[in-house]
Amino acid sequence: MVIKILVTDGSNKNTLAVLRSLRSERYLTDLVNVYPRLFTLGSYSRYCNKTYRLKSKISNIDDYAKELINILEKEIYDVLIPVGLYSYLAVSKHRSEFEKYTRILVPDWDKMQIAYNKDISMEFAKSLDIPIPKTTILHNEVDFNEIIKFPVVIKSSDDSGGFVKYCNNKRELEDNFRILKNSSKTNIISQEYIKGFGCGFYGVYSEGELIAHFLHKRIKEFPITGGSSAVAESYFDDRLFKYGKVLCDSLKWNGPIMVEFKYDTEEDDYKLIEINPKLWGSLDLTIESGVNVPDILVNKALNKNINHINTYKYIKYRWLFPDEFKVLMSHFSIRSLCDFLKMDQNTRTNFYWIDPLPFVFQLIYSLVYTMSMTFNNSKKFPHGKLKK
Repeated sequence: MVIKILVTDGSNKNTLAVLRSLRSERYLTDLVNVYPRLFTLGSYSRYCNKTYRLKSKISNIDDYAKELINILEKEIYDVLIPVGLYSYLAVSKHRSEFEKYTRILVPDWDKMQIAYNKDISMEFAKSLDIPIPKTTILHNEVDFNEIIKFPVVIKSSDDSGGFVKYCNNKRELEDNFRILKNSSKTNIISQEYIKGFGCGFYGVYSEGELIAHFLHKRIKEFPITGGSSAVAESYFDDRLFKYGKVLCDSLKWNGPIMVEFKYDTEEDDYKLIEINPKLWGSLDLTIESGVNVPDILVNKALNKNINHINTYKYIKYRWLFPDEFKVLMSHFSIRSLCDFLKMDQNTRTNFYWIDPLPFVFQLIYSLVYTMSMTFNNSKKFPHGKLKK
């Protein structure tokens, strides 16, 4: 019997990872996206059956949910896998309606609110004695007086517009606060900048029970001042695992979740940066390490028994294009070029011989993006630059 699966966010690299991990003959996988098929990365994969285009803005989660439900009303799908943040928000908020038509593994809306809103999640973590950066809620400019050490990172509690800026001094803080104040509908927070490497706890939960986990460490990020993984590796540390598990256990989570930390070199401890209540961007690494998260989600949604997966291989993963290429071109040197060209046996990349077309798409996108970087320096450092 073929299991039909609908996957959202067809342009995301982790959606491509979902498609490839579900390439078994027993699965038939379709995609949903808000962009035309021409610009939908996953549509170029041999494992994509067909692609639906939605008309609503993905940030309008109510309209987005209605369109998704409309697809599910017209065609039967055994499982729906949301991928991006807004997709998870939409399905979580309208969970009872989605469950009339398909099977899903998503958290309750009240749990999602704790994980999604950074000011609330920081307070929640603090109540569990999980270390966090010094965090200040900025209601107005009077609150600036609470910040005595720079640099800081300023952002909206709900990621409005993806606005994240580094502020090296009070003047930069004032300027960025005014810009963000105009777009954010939730609290604006300032956090101390943590010096150290990025890492994360990844879990798959079923009604509060951890059924699979994975930890990773970032080696290269884009932007180079701090961002998503361009090169990462499998990782394990007891403290990091404990912090992530305690947090997610306390949320009584349901579905996939990523808890992002930075290792504070000055205090020799991990500090929570944010909770990402969705499938993580570095999903390829998790799958290649032996934790097939999409397959776990499908089987759990279908109420199949799954043994807790608590071991994985230690490997490195490189997203050559576009991510690592962006890193290379944002701070080019002969040394970094040699590093980019170097390969080793324990490293996987996002080029797959059996599914090459998405890589060609990513290569073309990389060239277009890096050309635009030449004329727009803010694309190299979208969060701003840290002063030494």
